[in-house]
Amino acid sequence: MLNSGKTRGKIKIFFFIPSLRAGGAERVVSFVAQKIDKSKFDTTLYVIGSNKDATFKVTDVNLEFLNHDRVSRSFGTVYKTIKNGQPDIVFGTIGHVNIMLGLCKIFFSKTIFIGREVNVISKLAEVQHIKATLPPWLNKYLMHKLDVMVCQSIDMAEDIKQLSNFPEEKIAIINNPISDKYQLKTELRDKNEPVKLITVGSLSGRKGHLRILEVLKDLTIPFTYTIVGNGELKDEIFSVIEQYGLTDKVTHIQFSNEVSTLLQQHDIFLLGSFVEGFPNVLLESCAVGTPVVAFNAPGGINEIIIEGVNGFIAEDQKEYSDKIKISANKDWNIQEVRNAVVSRYNESKIIADYENLFLSKTNY
Repeated sequence: MLNSGKTRGKIKIFFFIPSLRAGGAERVVSFVAQKIDKSKFDTTLYVIGSNKDATFKVTDVNLEFLNHDRVSRSFGTVYKTIKNGQPDIVFGTIGHVNIMLGLCKIFFSKTIFIGREVNVISKLAEVQHIKATLPPWLNKYLMHKLDVMVCQSIDMAEDIKQLSNFPEEKIAIINNPISDKYQLKTELRDKNEPVKLITVGSLSGRKGHLRILEVLKDLTIPFTYTIVGNGELKDEIFSVIEQYGLTDKVTHIQFSNEVSTLLQQHDIFLLGSFVEGFPNVLLESCAVGTPVVAFNAPGGINEIIIEGVNGFIAEDQKEYSDKIKISANKDWNIQEVRNAVVSRYNESKIIADYENLFLSKTNY
């Protein structure tokens, strides 16, 4: 039975995200909240942080800021919000939000609680220190309270089953969507010019910038390399760039609201990550017709990339170098590069997957 206190006949959903900063998880969930069918769903997007931290705009959805500086300090507000609003579904994303919603589930047994995982946790723990705020047994207990866990990739679903024995019947695999706003580039690569390489992502260890630089220092073809992003490894990365004599070839852009334009202006996207969730930037790069060279790593990369169609996957640095050279000389069909992702991850398909999940869990 649908709860009272909402527009008659609609399923009431509260989405909770940590902030409106530039993170992929926040963008995807806010995108879903905006795009789902308003004739069937009454949606509100709750941002645990404040609007002063927002780096992107949200429209076409009720938007509320809870104004907490940390998720761990927001439980009382989130609890009251759910109690007063009586939603049919509560949807969260990122581990610490999921855990908090698992705690809320104890008090709202009739409400459907859905979490959304963003990492292949076991692999992430190998390349990056994960600060535990709760004992592992309690994390596992609260996560298991959720009615559904949305995983972005097959790798993620397998990891959560093995790591925490999460029930397979409570896992839904829904890939990330590619927005219609990403349009195909109009200019093809000029092979008389240095190949223009680009990486977009936080400057952190898991993103693998340093191993990309290891390849580029010995790359035998002319190139330029644009790095878009900021993070804790910035100083180390640019020290290595100087050490390798790459300073004249590298351009750094700390932040941009025009990522799609930057992707259109480059020839090859380089992904160095050791682990991903389901990398939005790969979808975005392919959607504008810019192919990808990536290291083989868990997190949906081998689902997104079709060898020779929209990019290549390399097992080691030598193969990575070879794939860059092959990509630079290849006559890519940019429409095929785009179709490889748009046909599988277009917003209509992915939004329909979410809508079907919500409808199935409420017996609408």
